Amino acid sequence: MRTQSSAIASTGIAVSGRSGTPIGTLQAALGVIAFSLTFPATAWGLEGFGPWSLVAVRSVLAALIAGACLLALRVPLPGRAHWPGLAVVAAGVVVGFPLLTTLALQTSTTAHAAVVVGLLPLTTALCSALRVGTKRSAGRATIGRRASAGPSWLVAPTRRQSHVRHSPAPLRGAAEPQPTSPDPLSPSRTFWTAALVGAAAVVAFTVQQSGGTLTTADLYLFGALLVCAAGYTEGGRLARVMPGWQVVGWALVLCLPIGVPAAALALSYEPVRLTAHSVTGLLWVAAGSQFLGLVVWYRGMAAIGIPKASQLQLAQPLLTLVWSVLLLGEHLTVAAPLTAAAVLVCIAVTQRARG
Repeated sequence: MRTQSSAIASTGIAVSGRSGTPIGTLQAALGVIAFSLTFPATAWGLEGFGPWSLVAVRSVLAALIAGACLLALRVPLPGRAHWPGLAVVAAGVVVGFPLLTTLALQTSTTAHAAVVVGLLPLTTALCSALRVGTKRSAGRATIGRRASAGPSWLVAPTRRQSHVRHSPAPLRGAAEPQPTSPDPLSPSRTFWTAALVGAAAVVAFTVQQSGGTLTTADLYLFGALLVCAAGYTEGGRLARVMPGWQVVGWALVLCLPIGVPAAALALSYEPVRLTAHSVTGLLWVAAGSQFLGLVVWYRGMAAIGIPKASQLQLAQPLLTLVWSVLLLGEHLTVAAPLTAAAVLVCIAVTQRARG
């Protein structure tokens, strides 16, 4: 009973509904700002750490922060049904995306790495739609089997029973799998059109900036795109039944038994050079991107829905380019403000689109 109490008691914490939409949008936007600093901070971290050391140490530091918060607040263990989803979050968001993007940034610029961020919102929305569609198809099949093989009071009434005042006819509607009203979190045609246009604008801009060649770094980035979209989808789903920071916290703690020996092994093989940039980059990707950013991001997805929240990430590559100019001294072309204007229009359309 105690392991399941967190999911039940925290339902009201995951903000939803009309009153939570502005707050959820703000939380998702703060998460995007935190994520936009990830690539520049990773580039700083690579100045003093090897790629495997940086990923392992950031995971351990973030897990220690999360574990301390969970212990201080005496948060009970999640229910058994939540652990598979937490494992997906851990594999995709805690390990997969940081590792693959860090390997890519060894030979790629932050502008080139922004390609994956431009494609991530659409991929996340697709993963969410596929997952919901699969669950609804399974639900329809289950309901159909129960209706055909169930007791007589679940089946349509006979002609003789149809005139009876207390006919069981209303139970037919209860067995129908189709909802009576559209799902407010389901994306509309306008939503998908704006999402595709925005993603195309971001991809065209970032690919043009990086030369458009397919390299080993691109393979790392595409792999990071897939695993992160799966992790975001599962994390957003879990954040609707338990607080977003607990989703992130338990996913980080789940990786701790692997992260500690991995960090020790990587540090013993890769040289470490502590500088102001490398330490600052490590601390940011551990505390900012890996924990605090994910906390507000998952709460935002729980409030406004996975598809709409993911479209706010269309602005992330452009923010990353701004930080790259300010923090790394990279050159920014004139095409950036034009792409920014197109992306902001697409974001406005997706936020107004009704499901």
